Amino acid sequence: MILVTGATGLAGRRLISLLRADGAQVRALSRRPDTANLPPDVQVIAGEPTSAAALDGVEAVYLFSAARTADGFAAAAVRSGVKRVVVVSGLDDDPERVERPFTDAGLEWTHLRPNAYAANALRHWGDMIRYQGTVRAPYPDAATAPIHEADLAAVAALALKGGHAGRRYALTGPQSLTFREQVAILARALGREITFIEETPDQARERLARHGVPAPVIDELLTLWAATDGVPATVSPTVEQLTGLPARSFAQWADEHADDFR
Repeated sequence: MILVTGATGLAGRRLISLLRADGAQVRALSRRPDTANLPPDVQVIAGEPTSAAALDGVEAVYLFSAARTADGFAAAAVRSGVKRVVVVSGLDDDPERVERPFTDAGLEWTHLRPNAYAANALRHWGDMIRYQGTVRAPYPDAATAPIHEADLAAVAALALKGGHAGRRYALTGPQSLTFREQVAILARALGREITFIEETPDQARERLARHGVPAPVIDELLTLWAATDGVPATVSPTVEQLTGLPARSFAQWADEHADDFR
């Protein structure tokens, strides 16, 4: 049995499809099991990943946003007999701090560290593009190498099989792109103009606060964007090295998700 957290997210759904195709039994953790809309052979439960109901009979776990749960999860996983954990954390998380609880507990772990998600475009800009035809953001030349959720899922599926114990993988898409370049790619995919309006950091802070983004998260985002302004993102070959296939481009992601912006 494999437990998938973040199961109803874009990467989680892709991962579940890959695991099912490989014949694995899957348990999915969801805040709202009644609306998860997952295949009937997937066991969907609510609750925390540390609960006995989540971990009973589980051999391997895909642990999304691991930095928030690593300490308590490792001990619970050992008690339940979990053998292998694939953890996903952000670039602003201290990797050694994320990994240490799993090492200390004697668990086999693999650590996936995406540079940025292609789906961040939908999360941060979706409503603006859909309703205003604009993107408002500071630091237009801040660069990331966004990874397609399907590539994250493919690497996770391989790691859950074993053979990658103690490995830390930086994951990116195949190209460093500035915010302005990403918006241009989205405009081509949608077949219409999207105007980029550069904000000051203070304007961005006010807008994000109005939308309920917590102040510490706003600080992290603005610090990250400022640090990458005009600095090309490092592109990692890991996706192709592990899967044997080139990483999917942001343009491919934009074509696949164009309707989500309409």
